[in-house]
Amino acid sequence: MRRITTRQLTFAAMFTALAALLSIYPFTFYLPDSSRITFREIPIYLCSFALGPVWGGLCAFVSDVIGTFISNSGNAWNPMFSLSAVLTGVLPGLLFRFVFKKEKLTLATTLSIVPVNIAVSLFLTALWFQILGYTGGMPFWAYLLIRRLWLVAVMTVIQITVVRILYPVVLKGIQGGKNA
Repeated sequence: MRRITTRQLTFAAMFTALAALLSIYPFTFYLPDSSRITFREIPIYLCSFALGPVWGGLCAFVSDVIGTFISNSGNAWNPMFSLSAVLTGVLPGLLFRFVFKKEKLTLATTLSIVPVNIAVSLFLTALWFQILGYTGGMPFWAYLLIRRLWLVAVMTVIQITVVRILYPVVLKGIQGGKNA
């Protein structure tokens, strides 16, 4: 078993705090259809890529719980959305570290984020909204294609770009300034 360094724990805590902070009002834009534009996934992806899928999942779960409780949106904590958060933290790390580890950084980042955003942000979140009745009476597929698809597509491009730019810097910081 690998030892956890103080530096890794510190970075995981910073990613968690940043993700929780990015999930509250000034950094989140709520749309009329119960959707929101948020950048909270970026630190979760960075944590998952740099520290591994377990840390990414823990970061996502803790930031989801903290973000829910400090948010002024009026929403209660929901385990379905926490499951989505954990999957958002675990799956990209698994893909990045074990499936696409030999690919160029831009391709590995893209191939690790896109399937997770399609599966979790697009389908699973639309399913949770359908179950909770937040779709305004729209059928599942109509809600998914009309209300969620454009949002997930735009956010995916932003996430890939920011993660691709910040990952080498984060990795260098975690490794203590050694060459990445």
